[in-house]
Amino acid sequence: MNQYNPLQKYYRQPKLYISLPSKGLYYAQGGLTGDWSNVPVFAMTGMDEIIYKTPDALYSGEATKQVIESCIPYIKDGFAVPSIDIDALVLAIRIATFGENLNVDKICEHCEAENTYEIPLTRILDYFNAQKYDNILPINDEITVKIRPLTYFELNHYSIENFKLQKKMAQLEQVSEEERQKIVDEIYKNLSDLQVDLFLTSIESVRIPDSEITDKAIIHDWLINSDRELFAQVKTKLEQNRDVWNVPSQNVQCGSCQQHSKVEITLDQSIFFG
Repeated sequence: MNQYNPLQKYYRQPKLYISLPSKGLYYAQGGLTGDWSNVPVFAMTGMDEIIYKTPDALYSGEATKQVIESCIPYIKDGFAVPSIDIDALVLAIRIATFGENLNVDKICEHCEAENTYEIPLTRILDYFNAQKYDNILPINDEITVKIRPLTYFELNHYSIENFKLQKKMAQLEQVSEEERQKIVDEIYKNLSDLQVDLFLTSIESVRIPDSEITDKAIIHDWLINSDRELFAQVKTKLEQNRDVWNVPSQNVQCGSCQQHSKVEITLDQSIFFG
């Protein structure tokens, strides 16, 4: 039996409430508790800040997973969150912990003056909530592909695997010419396999005139035995969705020359919460 803690009434309380850009879709059963349109967000604890200073936890995604679970009690598994909600959740946690504005330093591209811009993060949250995930891809008159956003675990997995392959490619100068070609062939094969696996994970179903296919083995055989145009269509669709769900650049005006430019907001947690 839990003993009553007289300090319990002083525990942290929600600092803001947000709507999820996913509208609560793409969560596994039980993965989201409560109303998706009114999600409470708590500020980070001291332990949450410590985990963001742990390189291994940042690299593996474990830091973001744990902080989401700590600050968003409606979410029970941070790795299962649809990727289209991740940036909004990170932004909301940042707002709850440090306030609504983020200072960004930038040297003006027109006059080279140094500026510090105050970016309202709520504006970026509003941007995400205005988006709708486009999950339908017509291939031709007979075939329609239904896709879904990756989970945070899947997104992190593919990012790490791609990073490993790119790093391996960058190290080729250290090997002999004969060995280099062998490694290049292996890397390109692995990159191709990784892309097929990414497509397969992203595809929820394939509808044809007489049925809807959800069997991953059947879809895999179809992917690897189709013309390159199919790959191009799927790749383009996934890239279009990715671009829509990236943090948008922000318009700013130089205080010296009054010229307008754009700044990019990085959600690199080691910097964003630093």
